[in-house]
Amino acid sequence: MKKILAFCGFLTFGLVSCFAQQNLLDKAEASKEADNYQLSLDILSKIDTNTLSIPQKARFYYLQSANHRFRREESDAYPLLLKARKLYTAMDSLEKVATINLELFQVVRNIESDHLNYDEYIKAYLDYHLSQNKPDNLRKAYTRIGINFARKSTVDSSFKYFRKAFLLSKINKDTLAEAETLNNFGVLHSEFTTYKDSAFYYFKLSRPLYELIGRNDKIRQNYQNVASAYKKNGEYDKAIENYQKADSLIGKDYRIKYKRFLYDLMAKTYELAEKPAKALEYYKLTQAYQDSLNLQEQEKAIFDIQTKYEVQKKENENLQLKQSRFWLISGVILLVLLLIATYLVYRNRIAKKQLEVKQSALEKNELEKQLKDQELAGLDAMIEGQEKERQRIANDLHDNLGGLLATLKLHFQNLKTKTDRLRDEQDELFKTTNSLLDETYQQVRNYAHQRNAGLKTSEGLVPSIKNFASKVSVGNNLVVQVEAHDMDERLENSVEITIFRIVQELITNVIKHAEASEIIVHLTSFEDHINIMVEDNGKGFDPSIIKDNDGMGLASIIKRVEHLGGNVDIDSHSGSGTTVILNIPKS
Repeated sequence: MKKILAFCGFLTFGLVSCFAQQNLLDKAEASKEADNYQLSLDILSKIDTNTLSIPQKARFYYLQSANHRFRREESDAYPLLLKARKLYTAMDSLEKVATINLELFQVVRNIESDHLNYDEYIKAYLDYHLSQNKPDNLRKAYTRIGINFARKSTVDSSFKYFRKAFLLSKINKDTLAEAETLNNFGVLHSEFTTYKDSAFYYFKLSRPLYELIGRNDKIRQNYQNVASAYKKNGEYDKAIENYQKADSLIGKDYRIKYKRFLYDLMAKTYELAEKPAKALEYYKLTQAYQDSLNLQEQEKAIFDIQTKYEVQKKENENLQLKQSRFWLISGVILLVLLLIATYLVYRNRIAKKQLEVKQSALEKNELEKQLKDQELAGLDAMIEGQEKERQRIANDLHDNLGGLLATLKLHFQNLKTKTDRLRDEQDELFKTTNSLLDETYQQVRNYAHQRNAGLKTSEGLVPSIKNFASKVSVGNNLVVQVEAHDMDERLENSVEITIFRIVQELITNVIKHAEASEIIVHLTSFEDHINIMVEDNGKGFDPSIIKDNDGMGLASIIKRVEHLGGNVDIDSHSGSGTTVILNIPKS
């Protein structure tokens, strides 16, 4: 129980710590999105990385690197990106790993160190997008790489990747992407090559595509790019003409900074064209828009401060609400865990009690089985002893008493021979005595044979039962019939002896108690057992009065049959005879 409570406490503490760290990460990301990079870094510095999960730690390093990158601190961002990439790789977040590879390429390119090579990051970034089989994403990847190579020293690489992007945009029939890539070609020629005419060529090719899809914002940028190219060539009038076209495409919902930026470009171009009046006019317009922009920025700053205050207030309220909710949930979880622990302890106790009851029942059953086995063993021993005693008495009667009677008769015959001279009245006495001796000798022989009547192994079960039935029929004034069905197969000797003694006992019981004149014994062999049915037409009895202590009666027969794995069914009613049915396994 103590271990369970300790686990519950540890789990609750872990949940609290995890919740707090997650909240700090959310605040740090929100500050970064609001361009407040220093505040984001300050929040991240409060986080204990030892308590972070792997996903949280990966996010922590990535946020740190992003803040350093926006502050142009590329050398600080580089190792943080490597740590984040390693963790995201372990998490199998392949898309995030690809994004970090692109950023690593940008960082290494900006560091410009001879010891760092960005090729591996480009390759890994492209390999991911090639494996995804998504042409549009691959085109964007080529475009991003081309933009990052857009400098004088690497302009050839920039062209290389822009061409790949252009080919995919044609295959995908992406008009906007095609126009953007053509426009990028124009910018590269305008800024980094001496082929200025090529710049105008690509700008001109891209414009109809923008018009086709109704992108006035892109057309405006296109005119600005053309104007910038003319300005670099010293063709100021053409530059001003294209700036004016760009100005005409700025709609009513324009942003003030667009106007300020464009008018500043036009003012400088008029100045280069030695048109001071126009230059002054546009400088004034630039300043007016700058003032308006400053006012907007001031208003925005005030609004942002108010918003941040309200947001902070709301966040604090939400945090308190979350914490309250968290403690409530933690309490519920702890309560549930305690209930589960209590239930497990209770169930364990019940299981132990049930096990003890089962064990006690098993011991009781085992004891009863041992007692029953002992009882049956005693019964077997008693039956075996009775069998031996029966044979011994029969043998003694036949061998000893029978011999004595035979000798007595012989001596009596000799005595009669010697006394032939006696009177006639004595002769009658000799005859009577001799007749009594013959009768006594015959009765002793009959009794010996009856006591020794049993199973003759040479003859088998059915002939032995029939032999016994015929002898009983003669001596007891009743008819005993034996009917056998499919009993040709011999059984084990012990089984045959047992069945014979059971049938013998049943017939003897009928003779002693039933006052019957007819007994029918049916013997039927089935596949795995012997069916025995003993019927009589005697006076019947109530089977419910059978007791365990009725000597060698029905109770002992029932136990004997059950010991063999069989069963006994007794059907008897007063005045309607008795039927005993036994089913005994063959083995």
